[in-house]
Amino acid sequence: MHVRYILGSIATALALGLMSPAGVQARNIIDTAQTAGMFSSWVNAVREAGMEQTLKGQPYTVFAPSDEAFAKLPSAQREALRNKDTLVQVVKLHMVAGKVSLKDAKEGTQIRTEGGKTLTVHRKNRRLLLSDAEVLEPDVEVDNGYINVLDTVLFP
Repeated sequence: MHVRYILGSIATALALGLMSPAGVQARNIIDTAQTAGMFSSWVNAVREAGMEQTLKGQPYTVFAPSDEAFAKLPSAQREALRNKDTLVQVVKLHMVAGKVSLKDAKEGTQIRTEGGKTLTVHRKNRRLLLSDAEVLEPDVEVDNGYINVLDTVLFP
């Protein structure tokens, strides 16, 4: 898949710090996602939900949907994101406190998000899935955690 190659290249560049602005070494979740240029919808959702500072400080693992994932949302779900309470809930479904490695997670591992949803790790045909979402690039390490690129926006 051409998209997977591009995502892999971007994630590798992020992990190596090749895409950090002006050689700045501090790379938190939000700044790294913003610099990558493929998470603008997710970063905007985090900001509108009032969670930006949270993801700039303490260690978190995030499951960041790509802009493509947001683009394929049905109109009813896009409309639901205009409600601040729903938006906060959706953003929290993509966050786990601490550093949780998906590369090391075994089949069936369950991960509880800040939004209260339990996600299950599956490995099928060389694909890494988090419940029904495909993890396109796992464990992009940043200073305060991991970014995992998802092909889907998680909803309650």
